[in-house]
Amino acid sequence: MSATIRDVAAAAGVSVATVSRVTTASGYPVGAETRARVLAAIEELNYRPNALASGLNQKNSRLVGVVAPDLANAYYPEVTRGIEDVANEHGYQVLFCSTDRDRGKAAAYIDALLQKRVAGLAVVGGGPEVNLQPRDVAGYGASVVYIGRPSEKFSTVRAENGRAAAAMTQHLLDLGHTDIAFVSGADSSAATVERLRGYRRALKDNGLAARPERVLAGDYTEAGGYAAARALMEREDRPTALFAANDRMAIGAMAAMADLGLRVPEDVAVVGFDDVPMASYVRPALTSVSISARQLGVEAMRLLLAGPDARPRHVRVKTRLVVRASCGAHAPQRATTASHP
Repeated sequence: MSATIRDVAAAAGVSVATVSRVTTASGYPVGAETRARVLAAIEELNYRPNALASGLNQKNSRLVGVVAPDLANAYYPEVTRGIEDVANEHGYQVLFCSTDRDRGKAAAYIDALLQKRVAGLAVVGGGPEVNLQPRDVAGYGASVVYIGRPSEKFSTVRAENGRAAAAMTQHLLDLGHTDIAFVSGADSSAATVERLRGYRRALKDNGLAARPERVLAGDYTEAGGYAAARALMEREDRPTALFAANDRMAIGAMAAMADLGLRVPEDVAVVGFDDVPMASYVRPALTSVSISARQLGVEAMRLLLAGPDARPRHVRVKTRLVVRASCGAHAPQRATTASHP
């Protein structure tokens, strides 16, 4: 197994960043004795710097900026962990900024990161608060990648949202549910649009009409899921299943069911999306679509390492259905009237 930059750092008794400064000739001052130890460790271990990392602009700092909308959402720190894992392997450090979905805050953070001459900038989330153009980063030498939103001008990493939402809806249909409500996120979110489209496509493929009154907007928070679920379940013709566009809203919806005296999944099935750690600890445990948030970050950092002059690339990360108790999959199935092709 070939030596890594971490192996060299351990052998020389220095940080990964110091090894990177020696191997990239960054101009950052490194003492003669320290440099000699690093070079000796490189020779002893036969270390060869990863050519991939040479794509980043060496005139920039050894920093990578991550701009995300919501620090309270466990999904975004996990994405950042994936970025950080790869960044550290190549001698880069990560700065994390939470915009709270505020345009002004997002613009200020991005400006500050560019002024710090970050080598790469990862924009996480599909909201409208960030709308970068190539001219905005021209001259700064920073690579840019979008995570969770489409772009033709920058590289992107996205989950298979539409396909996964269709698969989850089909799962509920296969359990006998023909009246399925959907709690969406903000209309401006790319993930919301794709997940809603997948839900509608599955209904159509099974000969069912998507009823507008069965789709309510949430805001990707527990409170938003709670409010939407109450609105749906207080109706006389309440649905038998509820699909929330993320787990936080699904967990809020389950709280609403409990307050209304409804049992999950006996009275109403509830499913979510993202498979956050809490999903397996709520009761009943939440059926969800699992996205490897860390893998999104790993793929994003790999794209950043290609450098600002690389052509935009677009990576899709696969998802999988995680079936737990909240959907009622292990209970007697309902009689179904859905038509299947």
